[in-house]
Amino acid sequence: MISALLVVGIMLTAGCVGLVNPTPSEVMIRGNLIFVDPGYVDGSFIWKLLLDPNGYEPEMIAAADEYLIIQNPLIELGAGIGALSAYMNDKLTMPVNQISVEPNPYLIPSLEKTKQMNDLGVTFVQKAIGYGSAKVAVSVTSDITNNRIVKSNGAIVKSVDVEATTVRKLAEDAGFLSNISLVMNIVGYEHAVVQYEAEFLSRNVSTVISAVYADGKNTPDSFAEKMKLLGFAEKSREAAAGNGYVVMVFAK
Repeated sequence: MISALLVVGIMLTAGCVGLVNPTPSEVMIRGNLIFVDPGYVDGSFIWKLLLDPNGYEPEMIAAADEYLIIQNPLIELGAGIGALSAYMNDKLTMPVNQISVEPNPYLIPSLEKTKQMNDLGVTFVQKAIGYGSAKVAVSVTSDITNNRIVKSNGAIVKSVDVEATTVRKLAEDAGFLSNISLVMNIVGYEHAVVQYEAEFLSRNVSTVISAVYADGKNTPDSFAEKMKLLGFAEKSREAAAGNGYVVMVFAK
């Protein structure tokens, strides 16, 4: 039944039935109304959310349930559609102590609608984590689950230049001084965060929940080794089925 509904949804979003795109622009995920623009986001992705809303990022949700310290300030890198952002914000003792970064400018209007409709305290920041340059190229295809920081390698990729920032700068601007929770889903760039901000993470961050991707020499094991050198103990790791990453949790 679910498969049949999904096929119908894909047909509708593809314009096979009628001239008006019928794909909904909102879906209820774990108690929050999440807005997704069908004019930009791939329609089949939205229908998957509609058919199985609680199947979205279950490993990240489980890690947040068990390890997020609700009294601590939170920085999230890679807000995406904002489902995890909203879920974590509901848990925080002080909801205004959350910064969620999303580089894709096409997702920001929907994120702001999600914030308004659910009365969230999170601040969404449209920037990209980057080191060594003022701007970063970020891919902005309709397959938002695969958008990432891209390099100039001759490939034709739809991208936009986004102002770069760092975890340190985000924390300083927000007045987050210590015991920060850091949540990352930035498609492989989590390795760069640990490399370039080792001192800041070691001194100011108490918990890290991250989707960790393998890329050449960068693997979940090498990520764990780097975190160990910064004084963090690995608490959990769980493979995200079919998504190509492992959700890992570290704490001081």
